[in-house]
Amino acid sequence: MCALVAVIGVVLVLGCAGPIALNSASAAATSGGAAGGTIVFNGTGRAHGVGMCMDGVHYRSLAGQDYHAILNYYYTGVTLSKTDDSRPIRVKGRDGQIRTWTMHDYLYHLQEEPNDSPMEELKCLYVAARTYALSCIARNKHTAQGFDVCSSGECCQACDENKNFAAYPNNNKAVDDTAGEIITYNGQPITAAYCGSCGGHTENNEDVWSGTPIPYLRGKPDDFCKNSPRFAWKITMAKSDLEAKLNSNPDTTVGVIYGIDLSDRTPGGRVRKARITGSSATRTISGGTLQSLIGGQSTKFDQAACNFDEYLLVQNPGSGAAAVTFTFIFGDGNTSEQKVSVPANSRYTMLVNDYAQFQEVSAKVSSDVPIIAERSMYFNYRSVWNGGTDAVGATTTHKDWYFAEGTTRPNFDAYITMQNPGGQAAAATLDYMIEGSGLKSFPVNLPASCRVTVHVADQIGAYKDFSVKVSSSSPIVAERPMYFNYHGKWDGGHDVVGINNPSKSFYFAEGATYPNFEEYLCLQNPGAQDITVNATYMLNGGETVDKSYAVPANQRKTVSVNNEVGVNRDVSVALTSSGDFVAERPMYFNYSGKKGLSYTGGHDVIGVTQPAKQFNFAEGYTGPGFDQWLCIQNPNDTPATLDITYLPQGGAPKKTSHVIAPKSRGTVFVNEDAGENLALSTSITSDVPVVVERPMYFVYKGSWTGGHDSSGASTAMKTWYFAEGYTGN
Repeated sequence: MCALVAVIGVVLVLGCAGPIALNSASAAATSGGAAGGTIVFNGTGRAHGVGMCMDGVHYRSLAGQDYHAILNYYYTGVTLSKTDDSRPIRVKGRDGQIRTWTMHDYLYHLQEEPNDSPMEELKCLYVAARTYALSCIARNKHTAQGFDVCSSGECCQACDENKNFAAYPNNNKAVDDTAGEIITYNGQPITAAYCGSCGGHTENNEDVWSGTPIPYLRGKPDDFCKNSPRFAWKITMAKSDLEAKLNSNPDTTVGVIYGIDLSDRTPGGRVRKARITGSSATRTISGGTLQSLIGGQSTKFDQAACNFDEYLLVQNPGSGAAAVTFTFIFGDGNTSEQKVSVPANSRYTMLVNDYAQFQEVSAKVSSDVPIIAERSMYFNYRSVWNGGTDAVGATTTHKDWYFAEGTTRPNFDAYITMQNPGGQAAAATLDYMIEGSGLKSFPVNLPASCRVTVHVADQIGAYKDFSVKVSSSSPIVAERPMYFNYHGKWDGGHDVVGINNPSKSFYFAEGATYPNFEEYLCLQNPGAQDITVNATYMLNGGETVDKSYAVPANQRKTVSVNNEVGVNRDVSVALTSSGDFVAERPMYFNYSGKKGLSYTGGHDVIGVTQPAKQFNFAEGYTGPGFDQWLCIQNPNDTPATLDITYLPQGGAPKKTSHVIAPKSRGTVFVNEDAGENLALSTSITSDVPVVVERPMYFVYKGSWTGGHDSSGASTAMKTWYFAEGYTGN
């Protein structure tokens, strides 16, 4: 962050186990641990969910519903009939003995509901229990074993031969008041299935037990059982524990879990099949098997939603389809792949969470033809700060990476994420260039084929504004994500892929100093000599402002653009120096959207070193809650004519044209220029070299507000790397 402002600090959860406090400089990096962390399952209901829901019955009774009405709701198309309660029934007790009782005595011995239950609830229970006993006899359920029903609540109905009747006067009265009442369908006693809680919706019998559909056991919604304190349940377990349980059986072994797909569900919402993708296999198991492994109360459950949603966006600007491979690299060295075909002149979107849940993950995107790749992330960091980040991938691995921006002030959390895609370990050095104090260096070990995360404050301490150079013994990829609560009210995050070499010039097309916008320039001098950086600010309307800044050797300099050009300006900037340097431009804002929405957050880019005639952006969206812009800087003495081609996902390309005045900054509102409700990529061609950025402001998931920005790519390539990535909580 910038030296002129005090802000907050957070710890980005770049591994499922969360940030780790480290005690020594040499240890101040963690290798993620894709196998670590926890998985949370949220569920509702108990048992199978077929037939009558006893929790629903309880609250229907409290609401004043009659037991006949309740029974007719849960069992479809039935008739209430009569039987003789004096008829004999053979019961196998808990002690293993077989006794012959009358139906009346058998019901007195049942122990399914407590005595203080509402009377209408108890009446429902005993009508159903009487009917169920008759259905067992009619189906010869236990005839071959010499009895009619057993005392097990799991098999038949819970029954106790030693029950003290005197302690259950209400149960006894319910048996007497419903004497002989049963439920029939087409003149026959029904299989009066019931469960503790349906979790909000009962089930069709065939969806839970297979077999032929039974007309009276039809699933239907039940809002009453939601009132029960037993309605919802939650399981939190170590991810490694679930992996151990799965891997202990050769039929379910998956290795390290990458993702769990629970989308195959019954109409009532229970998990029918679970598809689990892991490092060694992909398995499909029953919902009941997974319920047993996690210790759930029913198969009506889901994973807790991730606080990070990660997307990989691919633009194929070519005339033929692209065969694209996504390779995910995890903190423990495991990898997985997904392959897709991206049509010509189109855009493709991958939600990484579908393939790697609750994971710290780097990625490599490769193609048989040149493409553009970006990675956007949306988050609710620590369940407190929300926002989003975006970065164009690196096109190659490299031994050196530079970042001009970074802070460890309060309410800011800065990280360095490093991807080592090579087959051998690498030794890295992080050289921090701290504003006002100079150079501090720390070693970090990077295992082969792995992703490593460094929490910067663990190395250099708090209250530091820094730039950093990452040097490695072999080629790697490095990014610097940062999460913040700026001014204690504008929360969000930003991220950049580093630059491999300093330059004598940098350009930024985007910039604004309107109320609730604060813009900075962060200047890194990695050299041994002091330098002067010259700035030309290009304002809307063609006005320019020239400034100069001294940057000491091995330090970082922060400039407030608001102070330099004044308020209410759109501004681009060109930076030059006789010495090599690196420049970034963070902005923090409370943006008022075109549709009356408010977006708080921040974004950041490293400048481009030279204007170009071509810019490509893989990411883009003009759907509800998203405002997308193109900011164009024309540093030339002549006008620039831009031809813009929008490539919607699943739609036909659309072309527009714009002219930008000399030495000026222009802005295009993509929602109007391309149209609303589009997921799109963008290609821009200019007749003279220009600089283009693509800021986006958003409300994601209805409440995660923020913005991110990209300077795009001037050339399509076959390979793209992303060191950062996370799909956890």
